[in-house]
Amino acid sequence: MSKRLTDEELAREAQRWYKCEDSPTNWQDAPEAVPRASESVAISIRLPKQLLALLREFARRKRIGYQVLIKRWLDERIRDEYKRLIKGKVRVTS
Repeated sequence: MSKRLTDEELAREAQRWYKCEDSPTNWQDAPEAVPRASESVAISIRLPKQLLALLREFARRKRIGYQVLIKRWLDERIRDEYKRLIKGKVRVTS
């Protein structure tokens, strides 16, 4: 999983972008990253209003969009479940 930046690190990065010191020209996608929008598929999901309100509040506190938050949480949970599944298979076959 990719490293989460601190508020201070994010502020420094924002300053570099503001001063045009950073550029995505030589960037490479991290293989473990959640797919970019061009690789994504739009879906529709119904959520209870209270759940959506909670998701939006969590996202607001992290200063990100709620859909980004949902994708991150799904990605983290799927990775955790995959690791648990792999560990389970290792124990069974040992």
